[in-house]
Amino acid sequence: MSRVSVITGGGSGVGRALAQRLAEAGHCVMVVGRRREALEDTAAGHTDIEPLAADVSTAAGRDAIVAAVGDRRVRFLVHNAGVLTPVGPLSEVTLDEWRHSQAVNVEAPLFLTQALLGALAEGRVLHVSSGAAHRAMPGWGAYCTSKAALYRMYTVLRDELREQGVAVGSVRPGVVDTDMQALIRAQSAEDFPAVERFRALKAQGELEPPERVAAFIEALLTRTDPERFGAEEWDIRDHARVFDLD
Repeated sequence: MSRVSVITGGGSGVGRALAQRLAEAGHCVMVVGRRREALEDTAAGHTDIEPLAADVSTAAGRDAIVAAVGDRRVRFLVHNAGVLTPVGPLSEVTLDEWRHSQAVNVEAPLFLTQALLGALAEGRVLHVSSGAAHRAMPGWGAYCTSKAALYRMYTVLRDELREQGVAVGSVRPGVVDTDMQALIRAQSAEDFPAVERFRALKAQGELEPPERVAAFIEALLTRTDPERFGAEEWDIRDHARVFDLD
């Protein structure tokens, strides 16, 4: 039976770099996102990358992914799609803004994993986490909360799915030079008090290139046994040396 790997948020940044790296290593990869043109750019020149325009935060979008997978097995399911917004004090976040953040960052990974469980035997699920899952950052209330939930979801699913032969892991990619970082730097200090720190990281050339993060994630997916893969949340800043990336 043929196998495919599914990467959400595959139209740019880490998702794009990872898809291209896996395809170059001989994997068939489906990249999912809302912008078809960006997905087609990811797939350009790679016959083993399949673009699929779908909104993972909706049931219809997840159904489209399941239909596109068809009767194939899923080797890797990488939950890379995420949104930073809304940015600003939690006291000012609207219900619709909150629900959208949770739908993309929390509900989509859970319910897409559920929907693909039948195809994931002996496969791996990877949550792309953040340092924001583990510390409070004023202005990022919705994001911090959603990433904290995503982290706890990983630990529960890891233990629940182990006996089904599905390995579940989590990775912190560091501060990566992506469109999300550009959005962060565009915020006001009133909405996000730590914005100058992130502007300085860019100015000083201290952001992780997406390609290096992709190399780290590929190694994590392909060079660890299932128990080690899910035993702890991997952080590129602490674990890069494990895969000789430094």
